[in-house]
Amino acid sequence: MSARVDLIGIEAFRAALRNLPEDLRQEADTVVRAQADAMAREAAQAYPEGPTGNLRRGVTVRTEGSAYSVVAQVRSRAPHASIFERGTKVRRTDKGYNRGAMPQPDEAEKAIRARRRLQSELIDIVRRAGFEVSA
Repeated sequence: MSARVDLIGIEAFRAALRNLPEDLRQEADTVVRAQADAMAREAAQAYPEGPTGNLRRGVTVRTEGSAYSVVAQVRSRAPHASIFERGTKVRRTDKGYNRGAMPQPDEAEKAIRARRRLQSELIDIVRRAGFEVSA
């Protein structure tokens, strides 16, 4: 006897994950937390060291978990992080001194790769549980 379940979209995938046995939920929780920590390390290393190290030290991971899910958020709490993340236009002081522009880094590609790694690991968990997944 075989069975097939088609999950169309991320919401259907999330609903199916909520119905997985406890051991699989724990494994998925571990994967999400590990990927968030890896992304935080990668983000911190992308920042310049600077004289104070505040940019690198400001990268944090916040996780919230329940019996059905885990959410991880990687962010920088340094007040000037947006300058490095979004870039700036040419800046001048009140006296007219040129401070130049900060180019915007291509960090979006890193986030996309991290999300793909996470999805791949979660799909592997579901496949090991006997589900067939086509992504």
